[in-house]
Amino acid sequence: MRRYLWFVGLILALTFLGGCRDETAKSEMVLKLNDTLYYGTDEVGPMGDSGCVEGKITSSVELNSIPTENGSSNFGCIGSSYTYDYGDGFIMVHLNDEEWHCFYAENKE
Repeated sequence: MRRYLWFVGLILALTFLGGCRDETAKSEMVLKLNDTLYYGTDEVGPMGDSGCVEGKITSSVELNSIPTENGSSNFGCIGSSYTYDYGDGFIMVHLNDEEWHCFYAENKE
């Protein structure tokens, strides 16, 4: 009986720990700005003051593609605002869910 309960507990743990598809989907979001690729995360936070906004997403490519033009994303959201990168490889992007999501530069995460 103990062996059975242990096995059921293991299956439940693997189901809940392995079911993080949202995190994977976020990491597939890519935005190119100032010749740098920024990768999305599941982290959200405050934007900061209104002077932090650098611009808006101007174009989009296919979901599984890597953007080649500055201001382009692979997740749509054309017209969404993004903040300045103050040299730390970090920006915030305002997505359709009305949250500011953290994006990190490809070589500074």
